[in-house]
Amino acid sequence: MEEEGADRLDALLSDHYPQWSRTRLKDLLSSGQVLVDGRVRKVSHTLQGGETISVLSFPVESLPPERVIPQDIPLTVLYQDKWIAVIDKPAGLTVHPGAGCPDGTMANALAFRFSQLSEVNGPLRPGIVHRLDRDTSGLLVVALRDDAHRHLAAQLADKSLGRTYHAMVWGQPNDERIEAPIGRHPTDRIRMAVVPGGRTAATNVRVLQAGAPASLVECCLETGRTHQIRVHMAYRGCPVIGDPVYGGAQDYMTTVPPMERAQGRQILSNVARQALHARRLRLIHPGSGKTMEFESPWPDDFAACVRHAFPGNATELSGL
Repeated sequence: MEEEGADRLDALLSDHYPQWSRTRLKDLLSSGQVLVDGRVRKVSHTLQGGETISVLSFPVESLPPERVIPQDIPLTVLYQDKWIAVIDKPAGLTVHPGAGCPDGTMANALAFRFSQLSEVNGPLRPGIVHRLDRDTSGLLVVALRDDAHRHLAAQLADKSLGRTYHAMVWGQPNDERIEAPIGRHPTDRIRMAVVPGGRTAATNVRVLQAGAPASLVECCLETGRTHQIRVHMAYRGCPVIGDPVYGGAQDYMTTVPPMERAQGRQILSNVARQALHARRLRLIHPGSGKTMEFESPWPDDFAACVRHAFPGNATELSGL
């Protein structure tokens, strides 16, 4: 890689390889496996720009596999034809292999289930057009052919592929369009954040039921940045309930009255992940040109979260 501006060597490597821990990076640098213009440098070496950085070896556990191995993992397929398949992904299933997750993913399940998948995104993402976080449940469309993939990718770009999410969040948000740029967190490289100079990101939020201490919201994506809804809701002070990275449950509950605090703990006890669900998917079929819409019911943990927050009208809300 070529460095374009002044930066510490360890910070640059952390930016390029966020899957590596700081301890692993320090070990790699200290062992002389990273060269700057052919010379070993200290972890704190400041780059001036224009240097050539060579990584001589990579941490074995950080390397993803070369291709997806078919694995018999259960999948809920709501629709399929020769062009596309629509999957209802459970929480806890990673979409495709990567650093630290070589197999056991939805991509492995797709390779087992379908004889043909799009290869547009390479051998580690067969058929994958868009993603959901591992612990986000709900709808994904998969391309079975390259031409279908390109058609769906164009819909993502022009916003004709509609993705609607339901989320349980702390506090009482407003109906609004959140437009705030998202990039890597300046100090925690695993997290994303609203940062100056980040990539454009826009989320449309509609409150389905406001309450204390929690609310049910509907979020429609205009863009698809990493952790977008989770970051935007936290940015507005209403983080997604159960979110281990952006949730802030302990901080939030210190600000509410004791009765709301007790209810908040009860609501939180129902979900062991972020309460975020890809509820609806709207797309134009690559072959027929017809508009298709799909809906996924709330999974049990999400539904339980809603019931404890709004015991009087949870059934009515489940139909929204």
